[in-house]
Amino acid sequence: MPEHSGTSHALAIGFYVAAIILAFGAILVLYGLLGPTGQLRKSLGINANLWWGLFMVAFGIVVLALSWFSPRRRSG
Repeated sequence: MPEHSGTSHALAIGFYVAAIILAFGAILVLYGLLGPTGQLRKSLGINANLWWGLFMVAFGIVVLALSWFSPRRRSG
């Protein structure tokens, strides 16, 4: 039996995926707030970068919390 079977890790892959989604969401929020205003004409006045960034930040926080408080993590 291999020494590192993958069962002793404290955090699941979902934690890292959620962290990446959270980081990209934060970048989109910043770009939506600080980016050029000429983009709003292309999207009918809706700041798509800001809204998708906020959605990604919220989703990343929820998945990070679920991963952090997972019963599988606490049992290890």
